[in-house]
Amino acid sequence: AVVSTQSTGELYGLSRSGDVIALGTNTNVSCYRVSPDAKTASQLFVKHLDVAENSMGMGGSVLAIVDDLTSELVVIDHFRLSEHRVQLPLGLSFDMCHVTGRFIVLGTDSGKIFLNVIGSTEILCIHDEGEEISCWSVSETEVLCVCFWSGRLMCFSLPQSGTPILSLDLGQLEIIYAVTWTPGHLYFGTADGQVGRIATSKSTVTGFSETHCGSVYCVATNRTTLVSGGADSRVIFWSLTGEVRATDHMAHIGVVRHIFLNDWIMITAGDANVIVIWDPSTRVLKHKIHHNPLKIKFLSVHESWMVYGSPDSNFVMCVFVK
Repeated sequence: AVVSTQSTGELYGLSRSGDVIALGTNTNVSCYRVSPDAKTASQLFVKHLDVAENSMGMGGSVLAIVDDLTSELVVIDHFRLSEHRVQLPLGLSFDMCHVTGRFIVLGTDSGKIFLNVIGSTEILCIHDEGEEISCWSVSETEVLCVCFWSGRLMCFSLPQSGTPILSLDLGQLEIIYAVTWTPGHLYFGTADGQVGRIATSKSTVTGFSETHCGSVYCVATNRTTLVSGGADSRVIFWSLTGEVRATDHMAHIGVVRHIFLNDWIMITAGDANVIVIWDPSTRVLKHKIHHNPLKIKFLSVHESWMVYGSPDSNFVMCVFVK
């Protein structure tokens, strides 16, 4: 299915929760429900809002959007079709928005991090030290991992504020561009091609012997495997302890920026005009989907289909993959 934003503006945001997707541009936000076979999409609503890049998120039945014009967080329940607004601190530019089952996490370009409990109008400050963020992620167990350009890494157990559950000075490493949390370990990729892990109970850092020839932009894990991708076009499959199981440098031409991984499917995408579908257990390439325009900025995967889009277009593609 081809889903349009109903706007001529650039696509700044794409979020998905279950079978519902939301598209954001500099003029509006449109929400759609996608059929199980990904062939059709029915529009739920359109909201005329000015959406900045990376300032919308979706989880459960909740769509959260930062309205830059009014400095408000717009929270829409697409199931109940209800809406409420939360006043945000003035004078800040928000470029991080993530929705979990219970919380909305917001981050600014100056490194301040805020938390809103869904349904409330209160904004809690988790971090307020003004360090610029290099990357962040939120795990399924609601652990927020944030890496800063200063070399600091901090992890928070939501909705905890104040004291992090892990705080490390990683100044010995290059800037971290990708991070993911698993029970017991945190995996990362750096600007100089290093991939490694941190034992969260001991705060010990281990860099793996193999490296990418350039920055690492994405890492992902399932129960048995770690996968990394980066500027050298390579996709590397690792054991969770750091042994290289396979390396592919033919699937992509250009930077690999996105990895989705679970136990039955893996999907990689990036700046070149291709999306690659893999079997993660055998590490075999199954399909290639050629895409135009070139750069794929947004990628999200449902149980039986994926949705992806580019910043220089006002539509997204839904593709059946099961």
